[in-house]
Amino acid sequence: MTTRPTGTGTRLAVVTPGLAVVAGVVLATLASAGNLPDRMPIHFRSDGTADGWSSPWPVFWVTLLVTVGVAVLGFVALRMRDRRSAATTLLVAGLVSGSAGTAWVVLVGAATVGDGVLPMWWGAVFLAVTAAVAAVPTVALLRVAAPVPAREVAPLPVGPATRVAWRSRVGSRWFAALGAVLVGVGTGTVVATVADDVGGAVVSGVVLAVAGLAVLSLARVEVTVDRRGLRLTTSVTRIPLMRVPLERIEGCGCEDVSPGQWGGWGYRFSGRGVAYVVRSGPGLVARLRGGQARVVTVPDAASGAAVLGALLAARTAD
Repeated sequence: MTTRPTGTGTRLAVVTPGLAVVAGVVLATLASAGNLPDRMPIHFRSDGTADGWSSPWPVFWVTLLVTVGVAVLGFVALRMRDRRSAATTLLVAGLVSGSAGTAWVVLVGAATVGDGVLPMWWGAVFLAVTAAVAAVPTVALLRVAAPVPAREVAPLPVGPATRVAWRSRVGSRWFAALGAVLVGVGTGTVVATVADDVGGAVVSGVVLAVAGLAVLSLARVEVTVDRRGLRLTTSVTRIPLMRVPLERIEGCGCEDVSPGQWGGWGYRFSGRGVAYVVRSGPGLVARLRGGQARVVTVPDAASGAAVLGALLAARTAD
């Protein structure tokens, strides 16, 4: 994947929003440090009156840590070859940084300048600033993202009576770790609250545990290409995640897959089709009748495409 040149305007658009949030947090704190109360309002009712208070300094340090981390991430994103994945990462990070930084400035203003009541129109300001911090670097990176290269793969040369098949395994340690954490937290929540009959907490724990099992099912998968078509099966539970009969496949190939192209990592849906994405790099592409596609990121995608091409050629010959 060849990246396009990144000009000064693009670089500024990527790093400036994050730096501006850090500057806003620091300047608001310095300007009001002498007037901040020992306990400041941090949560408000729908009418703008406060119903939650906390010491300001733990909130400040957490906010500063988050916003500085996102600002540094902007510089890191400029060095990433995969601009689309960098844009997706900064989109999420910008939403977190923009909301945290704006919330801190609003809280400081409510505690030191206003009468302790948060005006409703501040909600619009909060959303606008957060959206800008997330959108500006995302759009800037997408504008310089290289086109996703795709290529045809020559079918594997086989005899007319030869049966061929291909199998590969791929996965993500991050998915495994995240799934294990979710299952552990969910199970712990259920165990800790079921005796106290806290229905809402029990339900939340069950939801977390189920979500963790779903993530674990994506942590390790097996990809198979044979005369039945393309199949993706989780290695944990052996449940099929993707099953595409050979007669539905019109063509195949290999391409460099970008998680940003599909909106992130995992089992993804888009107007193009369905994809299993755990990394940037080679992906096996099965083009279906009607224009949809099925994509699986796997290191030896070209080998899978060659075998699938041989099966499609044999079907055509029959």
